[in-house]
Amino acid sequence: MRFWLQSFQADFLALCLLALCLSVPGYASASAESDFSEGAEFFKAGDYKKAVQKFESARKQGMKTTALYYNLGSSYFKIEDYKKSEVYFKELSKQSKMKSLAEYNLGLIAEKQGDKAKADNYFKSVISANKDRKLVYLSKIKTGEAPSNRGISSKPWTLYTSAKIGYDDNIAFAPIESALNDSDSFLDLIISGEYLLDGSRNNGWIADVTFAQMNYADSNAYDQNQYGAGLKKSRKISSWDTYLKVHFDKYNYAHDDYQSIMRLDLWGKKSLSKAGRMYLRYRYEDITSDRAVYDYLEGWRQKLKAEYRHYEKDSIAQIYYELELNDRNDLVSTLTGNEYSYSPTRHTIRGKYTSILNQYWHLTGDVSYRQSDYPSTATQDRADDQWRASIYADYRIDRTMKVTGKVEYTDNDSNEVFYDYTRTVLSVGISKLF
Repeated sequence: MRFWLQSFQADFLALCLLALCLSVPGYASASAESDFSEGAEFFKAGDYKKAVQKFESARKQGMKTTALYYNLGSSYFKIEDYKKSEVYFKELSKQSKMKSLAEYNLGLIAEKQGDKAKADNYFKSVISANKDRKLVYLSKIKTGEAPSNRGISSKPWTLYTSAKIGYDDNIAFAPIESALNDSDSFLDLIISGEYLLDGSRNNGWIADVTFAQMNYADSNAYDQNQYGAGLKKSRKISSWDTYLKVHFDKYNYAHDDYQSIMRLDLWGKKSLSKAGRMYLRYRYEDITSDRAVYDYLEGWRQKLKAEYRHYEKDSIAQIYYELELNDRNDLVSTLTGNEYSYSPTRHTIRGKYTSILNQYWHLTGDVSYRQSDYPSTATQDRADDQWRASIYADYRIDRTMKVTGKVEYTDNDSNEVFYDYTRTVLSVGISKLF
């Protein structure tokens, strides 16, 4: 969605600028005209500091066209000199034909400066003027008055589907978090949907449902099903995009009852710069056993995650840290009397780097390290160190559909031999967003 909106906004504003360049007269020397043209080339190439120098040179030589002021305001905005950018857009707002476009940009400047009230006033002024439907629509998205999902903003619903086939050379047995030296091919299916109940996706109520299924070819002992439903309240708070979400999931394992989880999520996103984003998430899970044999997994789990993402034209870099706390029942063997804890404190550091090769191909590397420390029992003092690395390639058929091939390797090193294993999973799949 964000890619579509930014592309739409950039194309629209570029057209406005082109029209200004062609239609607004103004006296300037040949040298000033040359500096203006060079500034436009630097701006187009993304060298905004040199663009500012050339545009300022043209201004000092007597050029006072609307197009020049717009370019100066835009260039200063790009180099994050918002005070100077504001000066030129305020000057442009005095012109009746430029008022809405200038006020929209003044709203963006106020947003970057963290003054939401001031930004909303500018966006609302654009909406009330109602002179340009594209600017009005963009302003409504900013104030939360219009839905803004990817290219299908008029729809109250979205649907995501994914199908994947693969091979697992050492299947992990989920209830005890260990691998059992068994291998098999598998089919993985996911269907999830959202429905906008009220407001917009930036500021409203959203319901969602989830169905996921993992089936192995030769054995059903590791098959898993998930059924879920939730309710989310999204809201813009100052410079943060946030939501509060409650979700209930029912899990089956080996085609039998396994566990149910009631989950609470608090999530927030903040733009730190033109390219940088910060994400924070807190999650609380109340875990209930649906079958007596899994009662040792009952209890709660909490996760706190902090993530930074950096977006460039040809790459995306991500890094995050996650703290996980657990308070579960211990497993006591009825045969030996041995006690086993499944309440680890975990620290995870993960990094991802995606290279955008072209409009079709994306290549991603993903590496994580997880340290797990389990409470000591009378018969166990477990500690695990897990490394996981994967590489996958996406072929994007269009903005809503892609094919993915992935290789993932896991090395879990534990001081308890039973939990020491390596695992490689190969998969290829296709996904579609409706």
